[in-house]
Amino acid sequence: MNSDVFIRPLEIDDFPAFLEIQREALLQAPEVFGSDYDWFEGLSILSKEQKYEKYMNFPYQYLLGAVDGSGNILGMIGYSGQEQSKLKHKGRLWGLFVLQDSRGRGLATKLVSSILETARDILEVEQIQLSVSTRNDASYGLYLRLGFVVWGTEIRAMKIENSYVDEYVMVKFLV
Repeated sequence: MNSDVFIRPLEIDDFPAFLEIQREALLQAPEVFGSDYDWFEGLSILSKEQKYEKYMNFPYQYLLGAVDGSGNILGMIGYSGQEQSKLKHKGRLWGLFVLQDSRGRGLATKLVSSILETARDILEVEQIQLSVSTRNDASYGLYLRLGFVVWGTEIRAMKIENSYVDEYVMVKFLV
């Protein structure tokens, strides 16, 4: 595997590699994503392609990947913005995930930082919001280090089998 890793927008050609990391993310971290593995696997390939393609709508929605020289996606993050004039000042970060073997290399920090830079400098977004599981200490700590603050807690945000997952709602003001 090439040691060079590039942070870049995912493209249509990245779909097969995206499917691999998405499956891994849903298996490894079910409390992080609103989707679950069984639901995802039950979708047709056409449905998966359509869902993926809707994220190819920069500046309103896009996916970033930490991609190695062989085209493997080692980490990913999503961004959603608003088209409505009264809401254009806000963006949403979601779906941060880094493969287990690639953790500890600063990829999550680079992915989040890239979203923040693009939102502030290119999209002129004033604030980024996100939700993070109260059980996800690593991501929560990362967001705090990057200047996000908690402004609320959604109790029972998700239900996984018979267990509930609460989420912190966080924001970072860019201006």
